[in-house]
Amino acid sequence: MATEATIPRNQAQDAQKLYDDRAASYDNTWHPRFARHIVELAHLQPGEKVLDLACGTGLVTFPASTGVGETGHVTGIDVSSGMLAQARAKRKKHGIGNITFHQHSITDLRVDSLHANQFDVIFCASALVLLEHPGQALQDWTRYLKPGGRLITDVTHPECQISLITFERVGRRLGRSLPFYRVPFQQPEDLQRMLEDAGLRNIYFTFLSQLGHRASEDIVAFKEDLAEPRIEATYTVEDTDLMFDKHIGQWAAEPLSTPDVIQKAREIFKEEWAKLADESGRIQEVDGVFVGIGRKPG
Repeated sequence: MATEATIPRNQAQDAQKLYDDRAASYDNTWHPRFARHIVELAHLQPGEKVLDLACGTGLVTFPASTGVGETGHVTGIDVSSGMLAQARAKRKKHGIGNITFHQHSITDLRVDSLHANQFDVIFCASALVLLEHPGQALQDWTRYLKPGGRLITDVTHPECQISLITFERVGRRLGRSLPFYRVPFQQPEDLQRMLEDAGLRNIYFTFLSQLGHRASEDIVAFKEDLAEPRIEATYTVEDTDLMFDKHIGQWAAEPLSTPDVIQKAREIFKEEWAKLADESGRIQEVDGVFVGIGRKPG
């Protein structure tokens, strides 16, 4: 009999479960402001064609539609019916005519209305780390960019949401896949390498904090120095059980919560958590993501 450790995850099903449950409240977070900053970094021009991957409730889609104007168009793709229901309701409420939505996996863009060399800009905000094979996805997405087009995506700082990335490391050691894949991205160069392998050039990065910051909406207030990132919280090695118990009951950690593995998972979590501590025993959690922007040659 196959064990859970040998059964691969279904990314599309994971995304539907994760985001259908969050759809109604998703906009009541830091995500709307962060999405606006992602759009600002694109410097959209009137008439441009935009593809918004993992568009969710439209937090990137709608500001992008404003940026490209009536002569431009934005295509949003998401696998979550709950998130798309929110996005379509907004589109109807505001009577916006330059947006099209499709329910589809972003790891397989075989959609009739999409074709190679179609888009000036492709966004994938707050979603690349949910893909098991992000490099492969980036290579696929680049085909849909026009020559000279831009692709903009982001990955979480490895010390952001540190309890979750620690669970991911535990899952990898136990052969139990969790529905996020942040471990491959330990520094901006890891994302840069994937963007380059996808055929993109002129790549540059911005480091942005995600959460609230001095009650400001200005993107300048959220740009951070990578050498001195914003510290969101400080923990100690003694917080191991507290952090484990806080998250082990969540859906994403289910593969580690079964009776046959939970105690071993706790032990490995303790080992991995201790590795994060500095000489004084402190573990600092960073608030921030790397935003990478690359251009297709031509």
